[in-house]
Amino acid sequence: MCPPIPATWPAANSIANTGARWRPRARGKSICILCAAPATLPSPWMGKGMRVLWLVWWLVLMLPASVAAQSSLPSGSEPVDLTAATVLLEDPGGNMTVQQVAAQADRFVAGKASPGFSTSAWWLHFRVRNTGAQAGTWWFDTANRTLQEADLYVPDGRGGYVHQSAGANRPFARRPLPTDYFVFPFTVGAGETADLYLRVRSTGFQGVMLQPMVWQPQAYQARQRSEQTQWVLYLGMALTLAAFNLMLWLYQREVDNLIYVLSLFAIVWTTSSAAGGYGSAFQMLWPESPLFEQSSAVLSVLFVCVLTPLFISRLLGLWKLIPRVSMVLWTFIVINCLTSITLAAMTIMKVPNAAAQMQTIYIIGGLLWQPIFPLLGYGIVLCALRGDRFARFMVVAYLPAIVASTYTSMQNVRGEPPSLVFIMWGAAFELLVMALALADRFNQERLQKMAAQEALVQTLRRSEQELEQKVTQRTLELNREQNRTKELLYNILPVELAEELSNTGQAQPARHESATVLFTDFAGFTAMAGTMPADRMIAELNEIFAAFDDIADECGVEKIKTIGDAYMAAAGLPKPCTDHAQRCVRAGLKMIAYIEQRNRKNPFKWTLRVGIHSGPVVAGVVGKRKYAFDIWGDTVNIASRMESSGEGMRVNVSAYTSDLAKDEFECEYRGKVAAKGKGEIDMYFINGMRDVTAN
Repeated sequence: MCPPIPATWPAANSIANTGARWRPRARGKSICILCAAPATLPSPWMGKGMRVLWLVWWLVLMLPASVAAQSSLPSGSEPVDLTAATVLLEDPGGNMTVQQVAAQADRFVAGKASPGFSTSAWWLHFRVRNTGAQAGTWWFDTANRTLQEADLYVPDGRGGYVHQSAGANRPFARRPLPTDYFVFPFTVGAGETADLYLRVRSTGFQGVMLQPMVWQPQAYQARQRSEQTQWVLYLGMALTLAAFNLMLWLYQREVDNLIYVLSLFAIVWTTSSAAGGYGSAFQMLWPESPLFEQSSAVLSVLFVCVLTPLFISRLLGLWKLIPRVSMVLWTFIVINCLTSITLAAMTIMKVPNAAAQMQTIYIIGGLLWQPIFPLLGYGIVLCALRGDRFARFMVVAYLPAIVASTYTSMQNVRGEPPSLVFIMWGAAFELLVMALALADRFNQERLQKMAAQEALVQTLRRSEQELEQKVTQRTLELNREQNRTKELLYNILPVELAEELSNTGQAQPARHESATVLFTDFAGFTAMAGTMPADRMIAELNEIFAAFDDIADECGVEKIKTIGDAYMAAAGLPKPCTDHAQRCVRAGLKMIAYIEQRNRKNPFKWTLRVGIHSGPVVAGVVGKRKYAFDIWGDTVNIASRMESSGEGMRVNVSAYTSDLAKDEFECEYRGKVAAKGKGEIDMYFINGMRDVTAN
């Protein structure tokens, strides 16, 4: 049989920690803690060795449970952490009273002090003992500032309980103590033991995250003053840097400075809110607005989530450097913003029975938060590796803050109390390094200005020497411009007329008794142009007419103009020559040969008609500003009729041109052909060069 335990033993209440249940019986009776069978104390007539064995067995079973259930209250500056001694009881409906809980002490089980995300009410039982010789007052610290319900029950010694209530739903002035965390004072007499019952519940988007500790009041106040000092230092750094960048923005009007100022205010807002930092904003700014304080955390995170990545992306040009990564980054940011807005709206509107949904949204937002700053870090490191000086400062500045933010976010997702000091000092380190970065940026600008001033001095020193060179250079430039003007004029007018116009300011018209006019045109051009893109059509004509210009220069023919798809040229003017007919016929044959060659390798097949006629013409320059060289006379009209009456890919000439060119070219008589407005005219096809050797 197992050893018996006296029912009156004080530590029997702690047997729940061993997994067995203890139920008191009548005085003098005992119950087995393993099998729950009735047992009696060892008989007086048992042997001494047997009684010692029973005593050792009982101590082995009882002492661990007794030690785990009871904690001594602190007497110095260090707190007593009750996390390891935590036993919990879940109240899913949240309706149990402290009397009901105390009556069911056997239902408490050992577990974490932070149950995490849950909509149930949780009762935590702690047994503390005053080992001192005098009664004293201690502070029970929950290390939490976001729970909507937090109540502490302490026995009053008269069968009742002293009840103290806190929680995020209450105004700041109604807290038991004016502290950022939920802290409760309690008193224990000298040498006495007290049972503390803590009831907590989250009806918002955050879980139950606790680190129960007991402090001496003076020690807690000293810790609080230390945290406030750190906070004031951090706040001073942030405000100083914000004011500096605000002045820069007012002076330079650079949007990046304004975005950085706004991001600094967002970070300060986040670290000032109850959920995001030290909770100072609630106490100082809106102590009577607990609902706004609960939504303030997610609203501040919303601005941090947008402004900080926006500042970094603009400053380093991440959209151009890593467009796909930036797209993923801002997708996470937009979704995170939607979760933050949803949580804030549900909190302010007091949506009933929505704690589970809000906590789910909060977890999703926390998970989506994780990739944001690592992706930013990737962009910063990439820019730093590419030699961006400012990005190297950002690597040093932001990586500690990114690591701290990621670490605390994971703590929130796991339902653990976040280590907010890492966030604050990570942000403080970021501010310091960014201040150094701005100082370095100004130093670089100062060095650049000094270099510019030195360069200006050197320029002034060289100015006297360069003055003469500039005068000479200007003279040469004027000469070059004059030559360019002449070249342009030569491209517009024949050389003789251009020189005459340049020298005298005018060009006299002249009659040429013997000249030859050449016309070309494309058969079916209108139909082809209707199916061809405009840019392609222009490109085709430009390429063909450029080749015709080269052929005209090669054959000694003067280009007159182009009219649509028609090309007009003449020979024997303005400088007379005796072989003007041969020149035009030779040019026409080469133009047809060029088109044939081009058609063999080009998808667009052109059909060229060439018409030539010889006779007297009048040539001159017309126009006041845009000079144009042109020719007039019946010879021009007949040459045009030769082209329109011809056939594709053939050179059609008049009888007079045939007489002039027949010694060099084979002419095929076509007979009399009707020409529009001219009646019937004798026409000839040029079949090619005449074989002189055959004669």
